[in-house]
Amino acid sequence: MDESQRVSVPAVDDQAESRTEPIVLVEQAPDPDVRRRWRPPSFELNAVALMAATGITGVVGLAFWAVAARLPPAEVGRASAILTTATMLSQLSSSNVGVLFGRVLAAAGAKSRSLVLGGYGIAVALSLVLGAAFVLVIPNELLTGTVEKVAFPLIVALFSLFALQDWVLTGIRKSVWIPLEQLLFAIGKLGLLLLFSVWALQNGIVLSWVLPCLLAVLVVNAVLLGRTLPRRRAAEAGATEMPDRRGLTRIFLAEYATGAVMYVVPLTLPLLVVAVLGTEANAYYAVPWLISESLGLLIFNISSSYLVEAAHDSRRIAALMARTIRLIALVAVPGVAVVMIAAPWILSILGPAYAAEGSTVLRLMVLAIPFSTVSTLYVAICRIQLQMARVVVIEAMIAVLVIGFAFALVGPLGLAGVGLGYLIAEVVVAAATIVPLVRFLRANQFSLRRR
Repeated sequence: MDESQRVSVPAVDDQAESRTEPIVLVEQAPDPDVRRRWRPPSFELNAVALMAATGITGVVGLAFWAVAARLPPAEVGRASAILTTATMLSQLSSSNVGVLFGRVLAAAGAKSRSLVLGGYGIAVALSLVLGAAFVLVIPNELLTGTVEKVAFPLIVALFSLFALQDWVLTGIRKSVWIPLEQLLFAIGKLGLLLLFSVWALQNGIVLSWVLPCLLAVLVVNAVLLGRTLPRRRAAEAGATEMPDRRGLTRIFLAEYATGAVMYVVPLTLPLLVVAVLGTEANAYYAVPWLISESLGLLIFNISSSYLVEAAHDSRRIAALMARTIRLIALVAVPGVAVVMIAAPWILSILGPAYAAEGSTVLRLMVLAIPFSTVSTLYVAICRIQLQMARVVVIEAMIAVLVIGFAFALVGPLGLAGVGLGYLIAEVVVAAATIVPLVRFLRANQFSLRRR
């Protein structure tokens, strides 16, 4: 029995557990007690690595926008809207593929490289189509020149690959490399921003983001596709069964529908702010969104690690959920409390105007995180059980409610209306999902106590 099983909460009674077939280890360490003392369980290790990567991105990202805030607010708001839109379009193109990697790479074995290449190809094609559609179809004032319009779909495709390579590392339990990748990327874009600011280079904010991203994609995928994935020869013991091509297609289509509705909100809200309040207001909105999204991503990181570990051993679904909730509570409770109290001081790093305009919307968005955690946990359960219709419905509810409330409140309340609409929507969805979540936990004899 591996370390993660030794600390997990049993999901079945003792008699059922005694009938479970023993796991045959390929390698047996000479002293399991010594290994237990220094090697964390893979679930916590991967989750902490993903959270560390998100923390690095958030902290250095805040420093990035603190430097950018020294530039004219209209320029910062425009660059922020371009980068946010490109990021959201890339996530819309690639997130569904990434979840697919997290679910099936454990069982892919020798097919891992071809599976990843196929996923990359789909994501890049979708990125180019969505990026071109944004340029040609959707009226906007963000892209003014021909070069910018041609480059935008390529930036979307680049961001897609950058996100997917982290999903590949997560799916093969190599998440420990993601924080280093994110740290080097964050330092690179911050250094280039300082350099380009001195040069007063046009589109310097966007270029300082894109160039390190390109280098990271080239280096990481050279290692993944050239060495790591070709060495995977067999499926891991205890992994869920590898779907056939038709099964993969069904999962992909379901995940794509889910991804499509998941990213409507972060794609739409900045455009709504720009349209109603202007690009300068978006500069004050972008940083609170970045901070609250970073804290929310910590919760999503834990949920993603749960998905991967359950795919590696589907017999531990309920036990892993207990560990997931403990880890989420450890992260979310102090995180929300600190940001709620220190919001003005955090934003004052960027200047007094950012603190004055952004503190309320930041507090409202962070206050929504405990409620969004309820739906996140239930969505994770539905994904494991392949109840994808429910996932799509939940994400669609969030998107419709957030956009609807934000649209109704942004006019009379300004940026605070966007935050309030986000909070109200998450409260409503949490109320709708907490009952089936509790039913699942009770049905699986859920307990937060360790053995």
